[in-house]
Amino acid sequence: MAADRNGAKRRLGAGTLTLYGSGALVETVVNFALGQFLLFYLTLVCGLSGSMAGLVGLLSLTLDAFVDPLVGSWSDGIRSRWGRRHPFVILAGLPTGVSLTILFTAPAAMHGTGLFVAAVVLSLLVRIALSCFQVPYFALGAELSQDYVERSTIVSARVAFGVVGTLAATALSYGYFLAGDHGTMRKAAYVPLMASFGAIALIGSLASGLGTLSSRHRLHAPPPPVAGRLKALVAEIKEIFANRSFRVLFSAILLFFVAQGVAGPLTLYANTYFWKISTLQIRDLTFVFTGGLFVGVIVTAIASRWLEKRTVALTGLFMFITAQLVPAPLRAAGLIRTPAEVMAILAAAVILLGLGTSAALIGYQSMMADAADEHEHLFQARREGLYFAGINFSAKASSGLGVLIAGLVLDLIGFPHGTAATLDHLTVPAQTVLDLGLIYGPGAAVLSAISVTILFAYRLDRARHGAILEALGRRSEPM
Repeated sequence: MAADRNGAKRRLGAGTLTLYGSGALVETVVNFALGQFLLFYLTLVCGLSGSMAGLVGLLSLTLDAFVDPLVGSWSDGIRSRWGRRHPFVILAGLPTGVSLTILFTAPAAMHGTGLFVAAVVLSLLVRIALSCFQVPYFALGAELSQDYVERSTIVSARVAFGVVGTLAATALSYGYFLAGDHGTMRKAAYVPLMASFGAIALIGSLASGLGTLSSRHRLHAPPPPVAGRLKALVAEIKEIFANRSFRVLFSAILLFFVAQGVAGPLTLYANTYFWKISTLQIRDLTFVFTGGLFVGVIVTAIASRWLEKRTVALTGLFMFITAQLVPAPLRAAGLIRTPAEVMAILAAAVILLGLGTSAALIGYQSMMADAADEHEHLFQARREGLYFAGINFSAKASSGLGVLIAGLVLDLIGFPHGTAATLDHLTVPAQTVLDLGLIYGPGAAVLSAISVTILFAYRLDRARHGAILEALGRRSEPM
């Protein structure tokens, strides 16, 4: 069966775009919680060593990465009255929110090996539940439209709600539950915070899933069922890697997320000890970052009408890398001294980071949707679920490695943990603080820059994609 190609050519209404975009609340708040707080929570709040906390990230992310292809293949082939994507999108929000809340509840009363095992199991459950939402959700967005420009609009809606989710997560965490002196060190504050994140995730999954049910006629029908699902999955994975465009995107994201796996978990440490700013200042900077994201969504949506998607993504990555690279060395060289100067340079950096993130996300994710069309053209099979699962696999496996590196770095530079870390006035040696700043900023930027060179090899442009759609249209016409 073919998709309703004529229906898919009609423009999506603002209501459908809004409801679909609301699903980004799920991944935004969960990734905010895991990326901003988990390493910090396990080491400084619960007393786990940096190496063991980093290993928690590596194991949970790597094991979950192998779940993504299973979910992608499953959602590509499932048959139900709700279609093949919507059951996942609608049902995954509740287990995601519940498991996230438990993750920041049970480990707090444990220590050592028990804490490590509990953290691995619970964080893995969170990530598996999120995968069951995220992979079909991204694939759903890729199928809602075949138009080269409108796909960027769909991703823009997703990023816009990512801004909303970031604002909500920031206000709830740094502005309310974790506000005040040493607020990030209070164990009890994390339970209601994560419960509120879970509620947001549930709302996002239900709104996006139920709100787009009426558009499921635009999606492609599942392929005929095949015997030997696992053997078929192996063949499907080989098939997607046979597409050069997918290989380029997969490799670029692999290196990029190794860098961000290091930088992300260390950011709260750097803000607290390298930059010496308060939780309310962290909140304000995150609000500034979301402002950059929002402006980036608008500018990128407009620019995408004329620029190639690779150009958009590369521009965003250059801005992102500059924002990571510049501030910490200026501080280390003594060129930034006063609190006002610190806030000024950080505000400029996070604005640039927000602009770059929007451009990179919109360009990159829209490129992935186009690559899925190219795959159908080359191999006569739709693999959106497996495509986005493959990218998730790359991002998670590399992020896991990055988190492990971050944890090892904390131990290598002698950052305190355990009893020493739970003191109200933790003193960290000056050299340790300096090493922390240079690793989380310039060190991560160098790794990110390598991914940019890979992305130059992507060749699927507007003209090529238009020719592919014409060929697919001819192929679907009755003989």
